[in-house]
Amino acid sequence: MPVSQAKLLEGKSLTAPLQEEIRKFAEDCRARGAEVPGLLVLQANQDPSSSWYIGQQEKLAAKLGLVFEKIGPDVIRSQDDLLKQLEYYGTNSKSSKFHGIFVAMPLPAGFNADRVMLALDLKKDVEGVHPASLGLIVLRKANLIPPTAYAAYSLIKASGVALRGKKAAIVGQSAIVGRPLQLLLGDERVTTTVCNSGTSAEDLEKIVSESDIVIGCCGQPRLIKGAWIKPGAVVIDVGTTEVEGKLVGDVEFESASERAAFITPVPGGVGPLTVTMLMRNLIQAYKWQKGL
Repeated sequence: MPVSQAKLLEGKSLTAPLQEEIRKFAEDCRARGAEVPGLLVLQANQDPSSSWYIGQQEKLAAKLGLVFEKIGPDVIRSQDDLLKQLEYYGTNSKSSKFHGIFVAMPLPAGFNADRVMLALDLKKDVEGVHPASLGLIVLRKANLIPPTAYAAYSLIKASGVALRGKKAAIVGQSAIVGRPLQLLLGDERVTTTVCNSGTSAEDLEKIVSESDIVIGCCGQPRLIKGAWIKPGAVVIDVGTTEVEGKLVGDVEFESASERAAFITPVPGGVGPLTVTMLMRNLIQAYKWQKGL
């Protein structure tokens, strides 16, 4: 295996100060006798990876002194059940202890994801999946940015590379990673090109090879070849796919490491920071609702 030349951008390096800030905020709320920020998880699926992520949320909430509760598939058996929960916890005064709502994805077959997302209370949308959440990013008035996108953006910033005037390739255009990242980097005056399933292999190679920043967020293992990486580039790999019992990203890590200046490992890069960003959003949602 080639020796990595790139500096690793690991999510855990950014989590400690953020988590301490969140913990202190919760502690201060408790000391003042105010409501403590609370997260409600609504899980209709039986997806193992979704359950794992929710488990990480529960552990971190306990560590930071936040309120956490989950309503699972034993209660949410249909789309109507889920919509009723969203209505109750989004508007009913008895539900004030929950300031953030997380809807586990993917939804079971037969559920209408668009209808569910529109039923979310915008001010409690800690995943930033409500259409208005993305719209507020467009207007540069974002309160709740999708955690994975914000984790990737934060790691890019952590590289210390001056972003203005740089070129970025975003490989993948999901509403919770690729599209928000395009907007966030645009605000940094980065010229971004978003590649998708309609981008030819030839064009993909050309775009990546000319980019100072490369973000893989398409969920296709090792699609982005190390040989394409521009020397000195910042490489952020959001993808996590299990291949032969091992988690791999969208980028050929070993060969890309020989050319990049900074790169995120998989696992250990974006992932560890994502759940912390979710809790950061919970605090943002709390402040938004309280007018703080």
